[in-house]
Amino acid sequence: MEGLPLSGKRIVVTRAEEQSGAISAGLEKLGANVIGLPTIKIEQAILSPDALKKLSAFSKYDVVVFTSVNAVQHIGSHVSLRKDAGGKPFVVAIGKKTAEMLNVYGVNPDLMPEKYTSSDLLKSLGDLDWKGKRILIPKGNLAGSEIAALIRAQGGDVDEIVVYNTLPNTSLEHELKSRISSGEFDGVVFFSPSQIKNFLAVFGASVLKSKEIAVIGPTTKKAAEEAGLKVDVVPANSTIEGLIASMVEHEKF
Repeated sequence: MEGLPLSGKRIVVTRAEEQSGAISAGLEKLGANVIGLPTIKIEQAILSPDALKKLSAFSKYDVVVFTSVNAVQHIGSHVSLRKDAGGKPFVVAIGKKTAEMLNVYGVNPDLMPEKYTSSDLLKSLGDLDWKGKRILIPKGNLAGSEIAALIRAQGGDVDEIVVYNTLPNTSLEHELKSRISSGEFDGVVFFSPSQIKNFLAVFGASVLKSKEIAVIGPTTKKAAEEAGLKVDVVPANSTIEGLIASMVEHEKF
């Protein structure tokens, strides 16, 4: 492992266990010692009869916007993601991984914005004609409504349905918690504001003093800074590949 860019670095990955595979594998390939610390867990949301009825009408919508892999998986567990004979709905996938998951369910996205930051994303979607369209946005309980607000402002009729919940993981192993509390790591990676919030609720901010902090994008960076943390790495493009490359470029990671 010697000679690799992240050789010997102990890096904490705070993502949910089922989502941490790609980042963990990428870091380990570069020599890092990855410490999995799932500060959140993802659970299926309990859906009302009305929500189920709307999801079942998938092919009746003009546009469906998938903002995450979780959104695809948790709507896909309820209904068939199939377009009608006329090619409806027009499917928007936010991010490469989301597009790949749609492919697993037999759906080829019609649009995948090149950049995933909020400003770039809203600009890409703002170029579409939403007037008079019916739009479905399956989402998580912590997701914002910026996309829906943009579409409604342009005359679209939007159904936002929470299909999964992001919750604090309260069952971390004692040994793992002790290791983090003792500062036995060099850096930490955050992918969302909720991960930062849950990490600090368990360990406090002092444990991060003199540690390197990497985040996936501007929204998470803002949350970290509002919590009083100094962010060392934020990639120009909010992808796993971009994040790892930025960590390698950073002198101390």
